[in-house]
Amino acid sequence: MMNKVRIVTDSNAFLPPDVLQKYSVTVVPHRIKVGGSFFEEDPDFSTEELFAKVRETQQLGVSRLPEIQAPNVNTFLDLFHANGEGEQIVCIHMSRELSPMWATARKAAEMLRGRFTIRVLDSQSTTYGLGLLVQQAAAAAEAGASVNDIARIVNGAVPHLYFAAFSESLNYLERSTTLSPSQSLLGTMLGIKAMLMMEDGKLMTQEKVQTRDEVVEKLAEFVNEFASVHDLGIFEEGYAPQRTSLIERLHDTLPKTPIHRIDYRPSLGTYLGTQVLGVLVYEGVY
Repeated sequence: MMNKVRIVTDSNAFLPPDVLQKYSVTVVPHRIKVGGSFFEEDPDFSTEELFAKVRETQQLGVSRLPEIQAPNVNTFLDLFHANGEGEQIVCIHMSRELSPMWATARKAAEMLRGRFTIRVLDSQSTTYGLGLLVQQAAAAAEAGASVNDIARIVNGAVPHLYFAAFSESLNYLERSTTLSPSQSLLGTMLGIKAMLMMEDGKLMTQEKVQTRDEVVEKLAEFVNEFASVHDLGIFEEGYAPQRTSLIERLHDTLPKTPIHRIDYRPSLGTYLGTQVLGVLVYEGVY
């Protein structure tokens, strides 16, 4: 019998401990660059720590924002070779628009073409969305599905994942979205909170609001517009009371939907900054 397909992802994926215990998923850590230092995105490196390091470097006069990096291609080659040749592997990574992980994995896979069967998939999503895709892939691999079957399952679920968030860190959004420096400066002075959505894996700025109550209102509206919500993850930084009130509102309108409080990963924090509230919706595959 052929070995079952190995599932590989990156540290941006939100995977609860019980999922990691149940399935053998290989998690490749991102590296986060802050000033001249590098930090591995692992369970010991939190978003609070990331922003504390950013503040430290700013006090030293370094104003550069943190950057997300992938390990080098040799890391992936070693990982793919770990169990010998002829292996079957599916890699699912954070949106290629936000992370270099997909491109690096793909480059390594190309170098091993013919000796391994490797599919490298772009989740076009982040954290909770990516984690859901990884769970689906791991369950299918456990059941004996082939590389192509798993790729079909994952690619079929990608268009059913949706992301919306509000951020008050407009200086971060200048880099990751279409916000101009003058809009960022003015918006920060006015206390603007910018709404972001993900389209084809890219972060796009949408409307802007002035109060945190409006943030809760708009995110509740966003979620309630779906005909079906299969799963929902909500993350925050500096928005704990608002996350609680958003969850309470959504429990009323979606009493049967599981609503998860999820981590805000440093690899997403490098794009959205601090003072953030966001949701990831999986509507399920019809």
